[in-house]
Amino acid sequence: MTERQVLRGFIANIEVIPPLIVTFQFNPESITDNKTVNYADRNANLCGNWPGKIYTGGGHRTISFDFKLHGLEEGTNALNPTALDNGISTELAKLRSFLYPMEDAWATLGGLFGEKDEGKRLSAPPDCIFGFGTKILQCIVTELTINETQFNSLLAPVRADVGITLVVNEDSDNDLYQLDKQHRNLLAALGLQNISIF
Repeated sequence: MTERQVLRGFIANIEVIPPLIVTFQFNPESITDNKTVNYADRNANLCGNWPGKIYTGGGHRTISFDFKLHGLEEGTNALNPTALDNGISTELAKLRSFLYPMEDAWATLGGLFGEKDEGKRLSAPPDCIFGFGTKILQCIVTELTINETQFNSLLAPVRADVGITLVVNEDSDNDLYQLDKQHRNLLAALGLQNISIF
């Protein structure tokens, strides 16, 4: 009998080469998916005396979750086998890269090869693709909390608790958002079969 493969969630930046992908070693136990909307009071002069509210716009959709990282004391990265800069250091560096413009991530390499920084900065943060089950969303990382909880003999982190908050890109021309909206509408329509008519 074969065991079923457990799917792993991930966050990824596919705009850089090579892509930066963080696959969750341990999937989050819970995910908070929050969306606020704004309503204004109806104008009684225009709408009669009907009480209530009218929709004026939506706030950001945010997704928050916590997950754990655990690396062996001698490290898990074959390309960087030294204990001093290993453990989970590479995974933490990938996570932190989601907070800064891509230009910053490669500035060090550019400096090593003699390229000059002309003071140009990207105005937009790097994209973050969040994948978890049927959710595949384009986001940006707005908050990252890393609590390093265990270290190896050279004080490189080998365990950490991570908290992350994402803001979903809900632009009308975003293909992943349109796909998510269609999926949500389809599921809502399928839920109509549970309605009993008396």
